[in-house]
Amino acid sequence: MSFPKLTFPIIVDFTGDKYWIGKTGPYKYGEAVTAFFIGEDFAEVSNDGIPLMRELEVYLKTFGNYLHPYVIPEEISDEMFRQLDRSSAGCSVNYAFHPMQGAVALVERYTFSSLRDFLYVELGKAILKGNAPRQCQLCGRWFLHEHGSKTRYCERIAPGETERTCREAGARAVFEKKIQDEEAWKLYKRAYKKYYARYMKGNMTEDEFKAWGVQAVAQRDTIRLLLEGTRDSEKQAELIQRLQEELNRL
Repeated sequence: MSFPKLTFPIIVDFTGDKYWIGKTGPYKYGEAVTAFFIGEDFAEVSNDGIPLMRELEVYLKTFGNYLHPYVIPEEISDEMFRQLDRSSAGCSVNYAFHPMQGAVALVERYTFSSLRDFLYVELGKAILKGNAPRQCQLCGRWFLHEHGSKTRYCERIAPGETERTCREAGARAVFEKKIQDEEAWKLYKRAYKKYYARYMKGNMTEDEFKAWGVQAVAQRDTIRLLLEGTRDSEKQAELIQRLQEELNRL
């Protein structure tokens, strides 16, 4: 993610899924605000940018509430809504044609006179599209969450790692926690290792191993749902025993 050095006023061409700053781009909605949050130096900012960042975070938490759980929800007071109602961006808008790969596209052409106005509009368009800057739950740095993605981790090298990214390390941590916290996952992992060893030794065919795997996942997930629906310790023990027998039936 990298932006050219911006000198205002700037002209930005917006389409349905991307935009251009002058002749550079295309950019994804939310890229500019995310870059600003991580401290990328692409424009002059007064007061070291902290007040503007706080203002944009308020907009993100308020208008982006429907993106939960990708944005942490907060109760918004009536006064906060009144404050947001009074906020606006100063810009001019007209329609224009933007050249694209030998053709032209109709765009909304905005002219912004300040960084604050540009970021305010860019963030709003990102939220409308389902994109939003969010903080990595492993390293704490901002990254762009795009519509349809469920990740809570960025793709930078994770703290204490030399190669694994936060996304890789985070996914592994979630998986390990499932195994540690849920007896059903422990039984499944144990059974998987046993049957995989049989397959590698030639005591099971590939088709038999795949068929066992499909059945085992279904049995595991069924028992997990039943476990979530009961607090009776005897019933839970019965379900775990049932899963163990089903996973090891072959």
